Amino acid sequence: MQRTAVGLLIAIWCLLGANAAAQDKLVAKRSPWTTSRVKGSPEPPAPYRIAPAFPRLKFVLPTSLEVIPGTNRLLITERAGRILSFANSTDVAQADLVADLRDFLSNDLAGQNISLFDGELHPKFSDNRYFFVCYVHPEKGGQTRVSRLTLTRDEAPRLVPASEQVIITWPSGGHNAGCLEFGADGCLYIATGDGSGPNPPDARNSGQDISDLFGSILRINVDHANGDQAYSVPADNPFVGMPNARPEIWAYGLRNPWKFGIDPQTNYIFAADNGWESWEMVHRIVRGGNCGWPVMEGRVALRSDVAPGPTPIIPPVKDHPHTEANSVIGGPVYRGSKLPDLNGSFVYGDYITGTIWAIRPDNNNSDKDGAYSHRTLVDTDQRIVAFREGPNGELFVLDYDLTGQIYELLPSERPDTSASFPRRLSETGLFASLEKMEPAPGVVPYSVLVEPWMDGAKAQRWAAIPGSAEIELATSPNEGSKFPEGTVLVKHLALPQPSGEPIRLETQLLHYEDGVWSPYSYLWDDANRDAVLVDAIGTNRPLQVADAAASDGKRERTWHVNATNECKLCHNAGPKFVLGFVANQLDYSLLAAQGVVHRLSAVDDEKWRLVDPRDTKQSLDDRARSYLHANCAMCHHPGGNAIVSFFLRRDLPFDKLNTNKGTGIGTFGIRDAKIIAPGDPYRSLLLYRMSKLGYARMPYIGSQVVDSEGVALVASWIGSLPSDPAAPISSPLASNSAEATALAQVSAKSRSPDELDSAIRTSLKSTESALALAGKLHQHSVPPEAFDTAATLGSATTTSDIRGLFETFIPESKRRPTLGANIDPQTILSRQGDRQRGKLIFFSDGARCRACHEIDDPSQSVGPTLQEINKKYARPAELLQHVLQPSLKIDEPYAAYAVLTNDGRAINGLMAEQNDKEIVLKTADKKLARIARSSIAEMQKSPVSLMPDRILSDLTAQEAADLFEYIRSLGVAK
Repeated sequence: MQRTAVGLLIAIWCLLGANAAAQDKLVAKRSPWTTSRVKGSPEPPAPYRIAPAFPRLKFVLPTSLEVIPGTNRLLITERAGRILSFANSTDVAQADLVADLRDFLSNDLAGQNISLFDGELHPKFSDNRYFFVCYVHPEKGGQTRVSRLTLTRDEAPRLVPASEQVIITWPSGGHNAGCLEFGADGCLYIATGDGSGPNPPDARNSGQDISDLFGSILRINVDHANGDQAYSVPADNPFVGMPNARPEIWAYGLRNPWKFGIDPQTNYIFAADNGWESWEMVHRIVRGGNCGWPVMEGRVALRSDVAPGPTPIIPPVKDHPHTEANSVIGGPVYRGSKLPDLNGSFVYGDYITGTIWAIRPDNNNSDKDGAYSHRTLVDTDQRIVAFREGPNGELFVLDYDLTGQIYELLPSERPDTSASFPRRLSETGLFASLEKMEPAPGVVPYSVLVEPWMDGAKAQRWAAIPGSAEIELATSPNEGSKFPEGTVLVKHLALPQPSGEPIRLETQLLHYEDGVWSPYSYLWDDANRDAVLVDAIGTNRPLQVADAAASDGKRERTWHVNATNECKLCHNAGPKFVLGFVANQLDYSLLAAQGVVHRLSAVDDEKWRLVDPRDTKQSLDDRARSYLHANCAMCHHPGGNAIVSFFLRRDLPFDKLNTNKGTGIGTFGIRDAKIIAPGDPYRSLLLYRMSKLGYARMPYIGSQVVDSEGVALVASWIGSLPSDPAAPISSPLASNSAEATALAQVSAKSRSPDELDSAIRTSLKSTESALALAGKLHQHSVPPEAFDTAATLGSATTTSDIRGLFETFIPESKRRPTLGANIDPQTILSRQGDRQRGKLIFFSDGARCRACHEIDDPSQSVGPTLQEINKKYARPAELLQHVLQPSLKIDEPYAAYAVLTNDGRAINGLMAEQNDKEIVLKTADKKLARIARSSIAEMQKSPVSLMPDRILSDLTAQEAADLFEYIRSLGVAK
């Protein structure tokens, strides 16, 4: 009997082994991908690159870097309070501890955290050994303090025991700033934040209040005490003697100027200030300057309820929309010898996108409204937290939490591959046949468990890896996968149609090269034959899609292809760049059998695994949490950008999501609003924001259509969550309320048109009931006539909080329009413009005029200056016609030329010079391009102006009238 049992077990084991072997044979190993032409970049190489300066050193959340004068050592601070020094040598392998500020804590505060933001050496450090730090001390519930420490004279200096002297303090808050810099005048300048968290904006109302130290740049003299005060206030500070003003303030109206720089030659100050929801700013800091927060966010009006401070608001010298940057970090005004091209430039970067820029005043201009040259130096994948000019002209870049390393900015040595980079999808080597979307050998299809919402488009995916290398998948959400050089991840999007072939929209590539992920998009033609590479600024494609409800069976729709920086807002270091090709989304056993990934032993945390939100066999909680993870967690995760205050990652338990609260962006009329109100979806801001278009929509990039199934899923999930019995119930949807009765009547079949109209209007009286009504429309749980009436009335309401919930149900052509492509001049000329509002628009990037047209400096203007334009077009209608139709009449000096060179480069610009040997074109970015005539394959004088058409199309009529009024007010050159 025992032998029979043993024999049976052996037979079963052999059978299972044979079946496993047979299954492995059925899954063919991929052949090497050898046809890749996705190499290099479609753009000329960035002028700079970064490289590890000290490859063997890594730090834990470093925050600042200093040069110890008279030595060959650097000093670095870490967030948790450590200060270290190390030799300025590429092969240095160890840093020496200078001090740990946690040792300053008294016994009753032991074990509490501190946050060290910055350190700054005294200009006479070699003599006095003073080192200043700004950090949050847990005393008194949290106190930001600037302290002076004394360091020893050892080669590797250490703290002199008990040498801390507290210089100045203020209450800590979410925004502490904390940057310290000595000016050329010997004074210590200190950045303070507005003392608030991300939301609501400036909760203390401190930005315009100069009676406190918040939201300011302070200026004090630390070499002369004033009685018991460890510093004195310079007599020329702007608010000395003003009643109720803090005399330490040099400038104000800032939100969170994490780092700023001071030009050692001119003492000009530039600060990078973190914005709120829409803009990041660079301010020129001047004596008594008002940077505008929170009355303004950059150049956009934000809070009209806050009284402006005592001095006029000065717009930033540069602003970045959140499609370009998300958390700007200031650096030095560079005056080193190693990078002469950057002389006099304020260098700054972005913590989220990793981009580094430089801005420089033209001709050392000191006028706050003057011209500035701005350029991108390099895009990196680092989490930039600080910069520092080194003793030998180095420009160091400090990474916070991706690597914790120090990099050096260097001139780029990359070859220009732009001429050979594939401009068409058919040229990439990814597909054997575009007609059938058949991949090339070695390019392997894969799918994900949770398809993110893509405005109704459906995706096909492929992984392309050169050669036979394999991907090493991370097995937890806190790690990054390892991809072979040259890997390309492909996502092809098409819009299904009820009958016939889907509309091919775009094919997106994510390309890994030299340690950097680069996104590209190829837009398909109307015939579905091929796709063309889209410029980095993105584009829009108008579509005619099937719609059974329309009279002709079609409706208009716009498909938006994201700009490169829009892509990077999600594909960044926080979620480890790759969003879909991750272990919790994949059938990694199949991919391992195909030789695409290494075989995994296990996923660290099974709670990280996702499930298909459409699979009703799975729990509602798993489905909803998986949906939110795939669509939201790339931003809403611990360590996300500064405005993220709650998390939606699947591996976090619900009580760690931080959603049981309101949000500073507003309640939108919802009573007792919470991000998630368990048991009550219609008091939940999460559901509200994913249900609407326009202001406050989430996701705020990448989607212009509301996901009806997703809204229904999340609403059901929130409704299923156990509610807090102690929570106040004030919803207008209580069972006996008029709104609840009206909502029931909307769904009823037996009621008259008048009753339906009345019920819908009652439902639109509150945001909660409007959100519930919109939910019924998403679920199609109302009769067709109710759907149409609710969509029409809801999208026409004057209440903006409610209107956005219903715009998704009406055609784009019926939504509240901007000027668009076809502009009637009278819609602008008939309005009274406001000069001050127009000035703010002009100095914003969105207006685009300023990019080419200077006010009065022809040498810096591409095309005529604005004063020259005013002189030529004295009548408003003539000037507006020139703006709206720039190609109607082009004066010879401003005719554009298009040059195609022998090596495939295309250059456009105004003719600045020409002779027998070369031509010189002035390009739209104000650079001079010298082109040898022998290298010109073709040159044509363009019939089209260099000034783009439709330059006002994204403004409202009133915004255009305001901008026009400001331009007209500039007068004529004298």
